[in-house]
Amino acid sequence: MAADGTTPNEQLPPVGEPLKPAARFVMIDGLRGLAALGICVYHIWRYEPAATTKPLAYASNNFVPGFMDWMLLRSWVGVQFLLVISGFVIAFTLRNIWVTPREVLSFVGRRVVRLWPPYAVTVLLAAFLLAVSETWWGLPPPVEEPLTFARVWTHLFFLQDVLGESPMSAAIWTVCIEMQFYLVSVVGWGLAQRLLPRTDSPSPQPSGWGVMLVFAPLALASLLFWNRQDSTESWVIHFLNAFFLGMVTWWTLDGTVSWKVFAVTVAVVVAHLAYRWKLENALALTAALVIYFAGRMDHFHDWLNWRWLQYLGRISYSLYMIHYPVSHVLTCIGWRWCGDSPTPAQACVILFGCLIASIAAGHLLYVCVEAPSGRWSTWLKSRRGT
Repeated sequence: MAADGTTPNEQLPPVGEPLKPAARFVMIDGLRGLAALGICVYHIWRYEPAATTKPLAYASNNFVPGFMDWMLLRSWVGVQFLLVISGFVIAFTLRNIWVTPREVLSFVGRRVVRLWPPYAVTVLLAAFLLAVSETWWGLPPPVEEPLTFARVWTHLFFLQDVLGESPMSAAIWTVCIEMQFYLVSVVGWGLAQRLLPRTDSPSPQPSGWGVMLVFAPLALASLLFWNRQDSTESWVIHFLNAFFLGMVTWWTLDGTVSWKVFAVTVAVVVAHLAYRWKLENALALTAALVIYFAGRMDHFHDWLNWRWLQYLGRISYSLYMIHYPVSHVLTCIGWRWCGDSPTPAQACVILFGCLIASIAAGHLLYVCVEAPSGRWSTWLKSRRGT
């Protein structure tokens, strides 16, 4: 869901004055593309089949330098960037919305229309592979647990983690968290509009005190308590601190809150990291700082503006969804062709081929499913405004 500003790029205003959005947040799209690519690379590398012989436990490790293996096994960091980006984009999207009960349903519904079709295709593909991989092709299934009707329907309704069903594919758990966040964000925005509305204009934007009163306590509780508990990982409260960092970044750049609020937010996270280090929280803070300074330096429109990266940003959601089932099948087939004991060079070629195939599958899913869903969502929004 790319942010779509309406104002051309302008000279950066002084600190404390609102930042007008560029025609498109090119830099955000680039970050999204990098994050999705990193997660895709991580899953392909991390879940490489292990050979039966000890020296070739992971054949590719004998081909790449140790530091590269270390980096590839940590390219999952893109998840934290996507959480912060989501908070930033949703805060931007809500800026002109007056929240009513009907608007809550419309806001969440449009996001379901946009995100559910690629998600459902991935779930059904994963279910198909789980059903036929062993019986038809003699390949290991993408996940270990057997296919059941309960697993399928809970996935299709974003409820698998909440109801204790094991995932059928990698990465899709974050979409369930996203759906919860959409509901929390729009309801919270509406509550802030009613608690402390702006007195200087009839804008839908509540005052800075209003948004902080509603969201800051939740984010602080997430950082200090919920984020430390494994039992909350199925719920958005576990990740609210990362989403909030993205939201407060936009609110600072558009002038809803003072830059001093952003500085205090950063200081709280830094202090907590000093007390209890957690890499995920450090990465979320890094993402927020990168976005903030790009905005302050007026580089939303040109940083990361490489054609290949913007392309990845455009298909990032579809790539994020489809890469694991596609790469799993192709990796297993490649290993079989090599007698389940590929040479290190062969293993790396297979994994690189899986990456290319995943990007191609992401493109196909985007063109055939995600883009039409996005157009439908946009049409529903235009109808909602009439």
